[in-house]
Amino acid sequence: MTTFPPPSSPSPAPGTGPTYGQPSPAPQWAESQSSQSPLPGPQDPAPQAAAPHAPAPGTDLSSDLGAALKFSGNALLRNPVAYLVSGLIYFVVLMLIIVAAVVVPMMVMFGMLTSTPASQESPGAEILLIYGLMLLFMLPLIPLMLLWQTGAARSAEVVLQGGRPTIGQTMVGPMRIFLTALLVGAIALIGSLLLYIPGLIASVLLFYAIPAAVKGASPVEALKQSVALVRTNLGSTIVAWLVMLVISNVAGMFVLPVIVVIPFYVLFQMGMFERLNGRELPEPAQA
Repeated sequence: MTTFPPPSSPSPAPGTGPTYGQPSPAPQWAESQSSQSPLPGPQDPAPQAAAPHAPAPGTDLSSDLGAALKFSGNALLRNPVAYLVSGLIYFVVLMLIIVAAVVVPMMVMFGMLTSTPASQESPGAEILLIYGLMLLFMLPLIPLMLLWQTGAARSAEVVLQGGRPTIGQTMVGPMRIFLTALLVGAIALIGSLLLYIPGLIASVLLFYAIPAAVKGASPVEALKQSVALVRTNLGSTIVAWLVMLVISNVAGMFVLPVIVVIPFYVLFQMGMFERLNGRELPEPAQA
């Protein structure tokens, strides 16, 4: 019986077989796969997502409000001495005037009651006299509040220019701003006497009059610029006005916030004025 040897595999060509001690070549499919999808390593970090850009000034209500509030708060926090000292001076003078406006008429009324016989009393005339004296003593509050606003507006201009306001700059500002604030207050007062609603409308329409005066506009021109800006940004202005109304009412319940509420209000107006005019707010300078 004849036996045949088992079929042998074809021998490799000379010089192509593996050599002892050297690694075998990797399969082509593995090589192509590794070249197509490399694993990220320390030398090849994963790509980072690009940071979103902030909305342009005057195009987003929340961004404009946030920027104006941040600008106002940082301006106060980074200039505490100037704002606190001037605010404390104005607050003390205001309190003295209010106390005098209440105490003096009461003393006059008490003197009239003790010196006039009961049969000759005329309560109506005495009440009118007391109210008249109170209004007379309250009159100095008006120019005092206007001066405080002018100082706050002047300091806002200094902060916008990258400076740090002094105590004197936070106390009093230019006459141009004083007359603008006086016009705004007079128009709002007259509107309030006319069934109250016109006064609210006037206070909204003239919300940016003082910032316009800070930028160099005359009192009448500042009123016109404010009305024009509000008409093109009515929704943003109403929200900003309501925000400041809430902040002012809350601050009036405490002593320390009252000292800085006027500067904060004017700084916020200035910040919204800049944003709605398409300008970025600078970072207030630090000490």
